[in-house]
Amino acid sequence: MENLDQIVADLNTLNDQSRFAEALAEVDSLLNQEQNESSLYVIKGNALYGLGRFEEALTAYAQAIEIDTFDVQARCNYGSTLYVLGRYVDALNACDAAILTDDKFAPSYINVAHCLAALHHEDEAVYALQQAFMLEPNDALLGRTVADMAADLDNYEVARDTYFAVAALPNAASDTDEAIYRFFVNAKQKGTDRVTLMKDIDLWRQKFGRNPNVLRLSGELLKG
Repeated sequence: MENLDQIVADLNTLNDQSRFAEALAEVDSLLNQEQNESSLYVIKGNALYGLGRFEEALTAYAQAIEIDTFDVQARCNYGSTLYVLGRYVDALNACDAAILTDDKFAPSYINVAHCLAALHHEDEAVYALQQAFMLEPNDALLGRTVADMAADLDNYEVARDTYFAVAALPNAASDTDEAIYRFFVNAKQKGTDRVTLMKDIDLWRQKFGRNPNVLRLSGELLKG
């Protein structure tokens, strides 16, 4: 198929803009002409996923994998769809298969972490999160996901270190300071050692004190 890269980019843009029905219609039209492009089936799966048609999305991802067994995006998305359907063991197996296909693809480790957390293997979930951020240490969005999940799993040290690492990135989200503030507030409510907490809040202030918002938020925490 000519101009496949541009076609894929345009279809991905439709999905990114939540124009799932439009993306699905266009990719189905293309698949009527070309049946051997795994990337088109991945896009179809993503559109179906966005429309909440999860079983159909599974079929699309499976078709992509059948065409290209090394399509890590298809394997990763297949696993995440199984997770949404509550099939956690199957999802974990699928995500492990994605990692075996490409052990440098960070989203697979995030999916593994979700599955492990759902199966109550919190420590292993946190380890998977750490692996993801080690692979993409400059990805602020991925780092934020890792930090938020680590906090939810009550792993204070990993959450703290990752929040600080994300805050240092030039592309960190505008609400990163508020997220760190909420993290410390929640840690206090969960009974984190006060000396440790005050030391880490002061460290946050020292590392990012040029930011007036950090000075204000850390000041509130230290007074409290």
